[in-house]
Amino acid sequence: MSRNYMSRHDELRRGDYLMSNNGQWKAVFQDDANFVIYGWKPVWASDTSGSDVVRLCMQADCNLVMYNQCDTAEWHTNSAKPSCNMCCLHLTDDGNLVLYRNSKEIWSSGSASSSMKQCF
Repeated sequence: MSRNYMSRHDELRRGDYLMSNNGQWKAVFQDDANFVIYGWKPVWASDTSGSDVVRLCMQADCNLVMYNQCDTAEWHTNSAKPSCNMCCLHLTDDGNLVLYRNSKEIWSSGSASSSMKQCF
C-alpha cells in the first residue's frame, strides 16, 4: 500500500516512494540517490544524483534530511525548529511536496530554494 506522506521519524530508503492520493504524482528516492517528483515527466529533484545518500528522514525537529552511510547530512530543507509538536511531509494532488509544522506550511518543492532543482 502506498502513502502520500511522511511523519516525524519516518524515513525512505533508495527505491521507496510516496504516491499522491489521486495517483497522478510519485516522489521517488531513486537508486541513483536523487529524490524526484514525477507526473508523466520529472518536475522537481533534490539534485543529489550520484551522491552517497542512502536515506531520507523526516526528523522530529521538522527538517527533511538526506543522510549518507556515515550519517552525515548531504541535503536538507533547512526547516529545523526545536520543540515542534507535529511535522508532516505531503505529496499533494497537484504534484508538490509540502512540509507542515503544526499544520502550517513551512516549505514546498514549488517554492524550493536554489539548492534544489526544478525540472522543466
